[in-house]
Order: sequence, then structure tokens, then C-alpha cells
Amino acid sequence: MDRVRKEEKQPWAGCFLSHVLVTHMEETARGKKSIDYPGLFQGIQGFEVPPDPALFLKDVGNWLPLRVLRELLFQCEKISGKKDIAYHAARAYFEPNKKQLPSLFEIIGRVLSNVRPLLIRADLWPTLQTNYLKFQAFEGQDTRPNLYLLTQFRENARPGVGSMHFLRGTCEGFIRLSSLIDDVQFIEELSQMQIEDIIREFPAFDMTREGDCLSIRHRTSQQPTVEAIKVPLRSEVISLTQEFRSKMPDAMVVSPRDGRVHVLTNLEETDPQRRFRVPCAYKIVKSGVVSDGTLTYSFKKDQVYNAPYSRFRVLWKERPEQLREVSAEHCRREIVELLSAHLNQAKQAHMRMIQYNIKKRRLAVENIHLRREIERENGFIGIVGKSEKIQELIGLVRSIAATDVTVLIHGETGTGKELIARAIHYNSPRSSKRFVAVNCGSLTETLLESELFGHEKGAFTGAMTQRKGIFEVADAGTLFLDEVGEIPPSTQVKLLRVLQEGEFQRVGGTDTIKVNVRLVAATNQNLDELITQGRFRKDLYYRLNVVPVEVPPLRERTDDIPLLVSHFIEKLNPKMNKQINGMGPQAMAFIIAYGWPGNVRELENVLQRMMVIAKSELLDVQDLPPEFRGKEEGHLVKTKDLKDVARISAGIAERGIILDALGEAQWNVTQTARSLGVSRATLQTKMKVHGLRGSIV
Repeated sequence: MDRVRKEEKQPWAGCFLSHVLVTHMEETARGKKSIDYPGLFQGIQGFEVPPDPALFLKDVGNWLPLRVLRELLFQCEKISGKKDIAYHAARAYFEPNKKQLPSLFEIIGRVLSNVRPLLIRADLWPTLQTNYLKFQAFEGQDTRPNLYLLTQFRENARPGVGSMHFLRGTCEGFIRLSSLIDDVQFIEELSQMQIEDIIREFPAFDMTREGDCLSIRHRTSQQPTVEAIKVPLRSEVISLTQEFRSKMPDAMVVSPRDGRVHVLTNLEETDPQRRFRVPCAYKIVKSGVVSDGTLTYSFKKDQVYNAPYSRFRVLWKERPEQLREVSAEHCRREIVELLSAHLNQAKQAHMRMIQYNIKKRRLAVENIHLRREIERENGFIGIVGKSEKIQELIGLVRSIAATDVTVLIHGETGTGKELIARAIHYNSPRSSKRFVAVNCGSLTETLLESELFGHEKGAFTGAMTQRKGIFEVADAGTLFLDEVGEIPPSTQVKLLRVLQEGEFQRVGGTDTIKVNVRLVAATNQNLDELITQGRFRKDLYYRLNVVPVEVPPLRERTDDIPLLVSHFIEKLNPKMNKQINGMGPQAMAFIIAYGWPGNVRELENVLQRMMVIAKSELLDVQDLPPEFRGKEEGHLVKTKDLKDVARISAGIAERGIILDALGEAQWNVTQTARSLGVSRATLQTKMKVHGLRGSIV
């Protein structure tokens, strides 16, 4: 239930908004760089990337995470070179001569006769577009009544410059649908935008606070570009008319008391008794412009930011009498036409929803099947071997998996350390969550830190967007760090903090992010030596090495080689379009005698090479690489080990003889035993030893 509530609070936006942006860019940005549609969805967890992202964004019946819409806004700003591109896109979308299919939202705007009824139910506007925005209208009590609109974004959806441009353009465009209105403007008197959020969009500028003063400077300049002071805000009392009181929404920006609302203004509170009991905001005292290439934003003198909500004054101009289209017959025809179009649109949306649900059900079934396959592949079934050392290792992994301790896996290259890490995860209580692996030795210091902890937009050259790190991606799951000995000292400090506190900051960020991740690390190096050399922190080593796991090299478990050979042949046959049935006894003897410096990984590669050149269904000596036939003595086993080789080879030969006899007798055990000159009980025992199964008669 808590998870459901958390998901419900996530900010989402209707694709009506993305449709407005994409449509405008297609009409106006011809010849310029196109939108990177797949890139919009990168790093979005819990949301499937649509097969056709552009088509998805233009379907007004869809919804998407707010992060996708914000990334789309940033891309549109960069492509157009205009910071207010969203404002122009929204205004252009609602042009009366546009031929796009109207929504019910737009139909209402077209047929109502003036601005008042549109503003009275302004609380309904954002419900068709977002789940994080509230509107509330009221009427001023001046000599000439004025209409005002309050807007408030939820805390986890704080508005940026593009968001406010979009909001203003949509409001103005919607009201202009009315046949009576010639033009309309929303004048922002109070802004919910945080100055620090604005500056994040302009990487060349910094913001500093000293007491109640705030200044914005270009990083190359000593003089402030913009200055602001903190001021307490005065409020005014508005008595609601019956018309507004009867239409009050359930969720309001400001709740009424006794038919009145106390609404903040952009004026400073001067009453000493009230100054310390009212909300504060920042008022611009020195105007200026911040920029990023062609993208600019102007801070105007006396503009107020960081308010609890935004306040707009609505100004409009009515059409000349001769241009109005308000006859009853005209309204009737237009309502019928628009509602018919809307019903057809609803029908199409219904059909898309049915298709989506069918597809989602199919994907769910496929996901269950794939998860089972992954669990089978990465569980204990994936660890091949019956030697004493492997059985001890499986027992230790089983015990570790039931706990949540940090694990450090030691082992030579190619021994299967990641396979052990996956077995720990898929047999643990975290098995339904993500397993994320990263090779610490394959990345530079900067890239590794960004990969682990993520980065904010503008944190370094090339950081065009915010990006989650793998610690965030693996939250509630397991993170596997391979080659942990290669982590640079500066990154080791941050990794230690995550292990101790369960929190970190993105590169270039200031917000603390908490995660719950189980860490499994692996190394083929001697960390004690690295500590002595000053290349690895001793406190980090103790944090990682809570439970050490040693993976034996292949040369120490030669009894498992025949099983591994059978496993890899079965695995590689479909990939290589082959029908290899096994390996001959003499070739197996050479395989067992080899020293295997590359361990299991090398064994798989050698078998793949043999299968490529094999001319028969049985791998034999002629298929072996030269070094296995005595050309490189250094890799062969010592003389004292030859007894083990002979024992294992004899077992392989016996298994082959039994298989041939069973095949000739069509797996009739009685006939096979008679042909081999042994009792049925003896044959069944040997079949069990060699792992032979079939239709026993």
C-alpha cells in the first residue's frame, strides 16, 4: 500500500503537453537538429520506453513522467535557441484557425461566451494535463473588477523557466478559443519559481546568499549581474462572490475562511507585528539577464520569486462587435460538430487502451517467463560442478544469500566471480529487485564516479542532462562491483560513505540521496598488498570484506571439467548451429591435463574454437589447439597428477561405452546389461554415477 501511495505521488504529465511541443517543433524547426526521442526516456525507471517514442508523445490520450516532459523542454529550447519556446508553442496550438481535433477541454473554451465562466472553473484545467498542479481563480475588488489566477506546483515538481512559460502560454491560448476574445495576457505578479532552480539552467552563473541578500554572478565576473533581497509578503483579504463560492474546488491553493481568502501579493509587509508571521520571498532590486548561448532569461526589477505559489493578473481584449460569432444557431452547430469529433476521439482512445492492455498482458507473461529463465541461469543451477570445493562453495553461498551482509569475492580471472554474485542475489530476499553489475577497471576515474553516483546537468563537459547512477538504479536490489581494486582513492571515499551511511550526492549535485543497496564486490588482486602500497583504503577493505568468498581456480577442481565440457557444449550448440554430442576420451585427457590459467572462461573459449573446426559430432584430439598436444610444456600438469587424469579419463570411457550400448538397445536396461555382461542393478548404479537419464525399460 505504501508503494502504491508513493507511485501515486510521482509527478506525471498528459501527452497533450508533449503533443503541443512536438507539433510546434515539426512546424517551425525544419532543417534544424531533430529531437532525440529515445534519449528522452533514458534513466526513467519503472516506465517502458515506447516502440515509437515520437508517436507516443503526440498521442494526447497518453501520460508520461514529468522528467520526460522536462527533458523534451530542454531539447526544444536548445534546438530553437529560445528559452520561451514553450510559451510560443502553446499560444500557436490554440490559434482559432488550427485544424487539430479538439478535446472536451477545448470545446468548453470555444462555446463559452466570456472569460469569467472559464476562470471560475480554472481548477479543472490542470487535471487534464498534470497530477502535480493546482489552479484557483478569484475576482479582485477594485473599482473595476479584475480576474486573478493562482497556480501551485507540488514540491516534487518545482517549476523551471520552461514550465512557467508553458503554463502561461496554455492559459492564454485556451481563453483565446472563445469567439468573444481578441487577445489575453497573464501578468505574473508573484512567482513560485525558485531562483536557485533558474540558475541551474544557466551553468555559467553562480548564486550566493549573504544574510537577506542574494546575488547572481557570472563565473568570470566579480560584479553581480542580478541582486535580490528577502522580503516578507503582504496579503490581501478577498471576499468571494456567490459565483466563485459555489464553484470552489476540493483541492485549493488557498483555503477560504468565512467566505474569504487571504491571498499573497507582491508587496512588502510593513506592519512590525506581522512581518515575522508571514511568508517570505526574494524581490529583485537589480535587474539583469542570465544566458547560456542564445538561451536567455531576464530578471526584472521588483519581480518576486520563491513564493509559496504564483499569482497572475488576467488582462483581455474583446473582439469588435461585428466579428463576434455568438448566435444561438452558430453555437448549436459548433457544439454538435465538436462533440461528435470528441466522441470519435474517445472511441479511438478506447481502442488504443484495449490494444495497450492486450500488449501489456503479453509482455507481463513474457516477463514472468524471462525472470524464471534468469533465476534458473543465475541460481545454483548455473554453478556447474560436483567437486568437494564447489559443493562447499555452494553451501557458503546459500548461507550468505539468506542474509544481507556485504560480500567480497576473491578469485583468479575467469573463475566465475560474477556468477557467484548473481547466485547470491537470485537466492536472496532481494531476488525480485534488480541485479546491476559494473566493471570498475574498464572506466576512467571521472566516468566511474559518474557511473556509480550519477551526475547533474552541467556537472562536467558533455553532461547535457541529469543522469541517475547505478546506486540509484540498484536501489532495493544488489550491486556487483567487479575489479574493486581498480577504484581510484577519491572514489573510494565516496563508496565508503555509501556503505556507512547509505547516502551520497550526484556529481555536481548538492542534494543527498538515500539508497538501500546490497553490495557484492570482487577482485583478482591481493588487496592487502594494495593497502600496504597506499592504493586501497584499509577502512573500505574492512567494510567490503565482511564475508569473504574464495572461488577455486579450475586446476584445483579437475573433477568438474567433464561436467563443464558437457554444459558448455549444450549451451553453445544452438548459438553456433552445431550438433556436437560430446568429447572423445583421449581429447578429454588432454583437456584435464591442461593447466587452465584463464580458468572456466578459457575453457569455454577453447570449446567454442574446437566446435568451429570440428568435422564430426564428437570433439577429438585433432580439434584441440596445439598447446594441448604438448607444444607448450609449461601448461601441462605435473607427473604426479597423471593418476587423476587416468582415473577421470577411464570414467569418461566407461560412460561412453554405456551410452553406446544403451543406444543400440534403445535404452532397454535389461538388454543393455546382458550385452555388457553385468547385472541390471550394477548397470543402474553406473548410470546413476555417470548422470545418465532416459526412457528406462
